[in-house]
Order: sequence, then structure tokens, then C-alpha cells
Amino acid sequence: MKIWRHLLFALRTAWLSFWRNAAVSLAAVVSITLILALCGITLIIGHSLGQVLQGYRHKVSIISISVADRTPLTTVQEFMDQLRARPGVTSVQFSTKQQELANFASNPTNQQLVQQLNDNPVAARIRVRVSRLADIKQIDTMARSWRGVDPNGATDYQGDFINNLLRLSAWVNIAGLILMSVLVVASVVIVMNTIRTAVYHRRQEIEVMKLVGATEWFVRGPFVIEGLMTGLIAAGIALGVLLTAYRPVVNGLQSQLFFLPLSYDPGFVSTLGQDLLWAGVLLGAVGSYVGVRRYVKV
Repeated sequence: MKIWRHLLFALRTAWLSFWRNAAVSLAAVVSITLILALCGITLIIGHSLGQVLQGYRHKVSIISISVADRTPLTTVQEFMDQLRARPGVTSVQFSTKQQELANFASNPTNQQLVQQLNDNPVAARIRVRVSRLADIKQIDTMARSWRGVDPNGATDYQGDFINNLLRLSAWVNIAGLILMSVLVVASVVIVMNTIRTAVYHRRQEIEVMKLVGATEWFVRGPFVIEGLMTGLIAAGIALGVLLTAYRPVVNGLQSQLFFLPLSYDPGFVSTLGQDLLWAGVLLGAVGSYVGVRRYVKV
């Protein structure tokens, strides 16, 4: 019962202190809301870029190897077995000249051209899927040295594009971490200043509690809860704004940037909500804890 009384006292005191210093508290809520909204926007942009990169990664993780005409099927099969034996190779498929021509003719824009052909100029192909983009170059090198490869167009390897894709993915992750770190530090400082103001306005009350022998956390508890409250309110507002805007913005970008594989991801919404709410609670807790340790001397 004593613990519950202390908890209720801390909650009531934190709530009264929040509204007693309404101007400072609301300013802190607005500031942290903006910071958490920026964090959320960063997460959404990172997730959207991840979707785009994943779409391109799926496409370029397959390398097509052209097979020279009159290459024996036994030679093709031996080479396919060598490819399957390599680590990182997830699938190897062979498509004959007839199948490749049929795939080419299935596109309505190519049908007139196919009707004018006297023979089949399309090469048979071996398609290799890898689990890591970094393995594509090794497969390309191996294919170009194979005796059955078509010298006129050995592979469709896009080395520069893959390297740029990997580099962009790395830079997006680094930029996101740097921005999030700066925003986290700013949030903690804002909560600390809010607690500092609350301590100043309650300095006489704190002195009285010290004189009557109040414990350390009986004095400091309300300030920690006030910081948690500030972070949680800010997170709730930021989350509401982001969830309201997320779908319309994505739908608008889909119509404008139709060539990019962007889509609304309902599964990401729950992840975003959990991340922002936890971020608000943790930022409030850390900022208020550091603040009371620094400004409340018991």
C-alpha cells in the first residue's frame, strides 16, 4: 500500500507540476514532437528507400549468361552444376533459344519484329540468382571465362549500377544514424531544461521534504514521471500526425513517381508506432533522470 501511495503521489505531483509550468511544459512537448516527427519522417524515408532499393536489388540479383549456339547441353549442364556449387548462389535456370524467343515475342511491341525474322537470333541463357549483390561480379568473371559463353554478349552484368546501389544503401544508413543521434541528444537536453525549470519552481517544497526526511526517490520520482509524461505526449502527437499523413503522401508519390516501386506498407505502421512511443518514453526517462541527478540534490 505504501508503494501505491508513493506512486499516486508522484503521478499527481507530476501532473500538477506539468500544468503549473504550462508554458515551459508545452514548449517542451512541441519541441520534442517536432523532433520525434523528424525521427519518424527519417524512418519512413529510410523504409521507403529500402523498398525502392529492395526492388532494384531483387532485379539486379539475377545475372543472365548468354550461351553460344551449338554449345553441347552436357557442357551447359556441367557449368550449371559448377554455379550451383558456389556459395551464395540460390538458383540456376536454363532457358533454350526457343523459350527466349517466345518470351521476347510475348511482348506485344515485339510481335511485328518477330514476324519478320527468318531464323532465331536470340541466344539461350542461363539465369543465376545470388543472395548477395557483391557475388554478382564473381559470377560475371566466371561466366566470361567459360568456353560456352556467347562472345557477342556474355552477360548483362551492370557493375556500376550495382556498386552505386550498394554505396547509396550504405550512405542512407549512415546519414539516418547521424541524424537520429543529433535529434536524440537535442531531445534529452530539452527534457533536462524542462526538469530544471520545474525544480526551480518547486525548490521550497523540495527543501521542506528534505527537512522532514523524504527519501531520494520520493523527491525525484515526480520529476522523472513528468519527463516520461512529456515524452509520451509528444510521441503520441507526432505519431498521430505521421499516421494521418503517411498513406496520402505515399499515394501522391506513387502517382508522380510511378517508375519507383513505392507502396504503402501497413506492417510498417505498427513498427513505426512502437518505435516512436518507445522513443518518447526513453527520451523522457533519460532526460528527466539526468536532470534530477544534476539539479535535485537530496
